[in-house]
Amino acid sequence: MDSDPSHGVVIVGIVPNGNAAKRNLHAFANKSQYVKEKESSSIGQDCICIRDKITSINGTPCHDQSLEQVMQQIHESTSHEVLVEVGRMEPSTILHYSRGQCIAAKAGESYGFLAKKCGVDIEYECRTGNCQTCSRYMEFPDKRNCEASERRIYGRTILNCVGTVPRNYEWLDISCE
Repeated sequence: MDSDPSHGVVIVGIVPNGNAAKRNLHAFANKSQYVKEKESSSIGQDCICIRDKITSINGTPCHDQSLEQVMQQIHESTSHEVLVEVGRMEPSTILHYSRGQCIAAKAGESYGFLAKKCGVDIEYECRTGNCQTCSRYMEFPDKRNCEASERRIYGRTILNCVGTVPRNYEWLDISCE
């Protein structure tokens, strides 16, 4: 991702139907459960996102290693299972676009820009929000500090050409049709 390999290895894409995409799809399929059990678990802990950084392999730190060094650590693993730990930029909101494509987003970033980074093709005509060709329905969790039984998932329409990520949301699901 960077010409300086000491910046570590960052996830820049998620293979559709791959393990990360399947894990993300499972998390978002159960989003109402996460909203009800907010104290004990979160979608953020269960998703792998574009922009996440590999921080360790089998407990050995690798946050400042090159892709070649990280791959060598994986290859040299003596176990049939490899534990890969990832870190996420803070603060961030997880956007789920489709097919398990998730990205860690910063408040104020454009939905259209983030969709492109996820490989999602969005049709545009005006790019000013007037034609609504790029509109998508989005679901998001209740931000209020209320009892789990009272928490809800809300929805609204966004315009990818002019809409931006709001502050203080754990996740936004833009895959909804």
